[in-house]
Amino acid sequence: MNKNPFEKNINKICSICGKNYMADISGNGKCKNCGWYNNILGEENPNFVIFPNLVSLNKAKKLFRERKSLTPDLKDFLDAFEFYGETGFEYNKIEYDLRRFGEEGIEMSWGPEPNGIIYFKDKDDFIQNAKIDNEFVKDIWNKVEDIRYL
Repeated sequence: MNKNPFEKNINKICSICGKNYMADISGNGKCKNCGWYNNILGEENPNFVIFPNLVSLNKAKKLFRERKSLTPDLKDFLDAFEFYGETGFEYNKIEYDLRRFGEEGIEMSWGPEPNGIIYFKDKDDFIQNAKIDNEFVKDIWNKVEDIRYL
């Protein structure tokens, strides 16, 4: 009988906090201490945001050393979007979802059902023009919640 390759049965040291976590045969696993999802792809690309984390490995190490949360800033969030193609967040109890639109475009929808949709030609267009309630997303980013992949 073959073992499940995703079973978390290998004890490893977290790249962020140095505490033990349980990993699968590939070394992938979430640290219960700091919440970081350790994975090979992230370790091979420490300056890039790699799913399922929302900040890069090197930034997470820096934030942890500074005793700050591993919360993504807007650039990290958009890097996660570029990597995965679908991300979201909540602001004032409304969910906002970003999805890839064409090659570089971004579709932002919101509401319990998509009751609003705005399109942006690329990441720079989003940064410069995305607004919620007449406020730029870049100016309210520190107030958004539940930042995630979809």
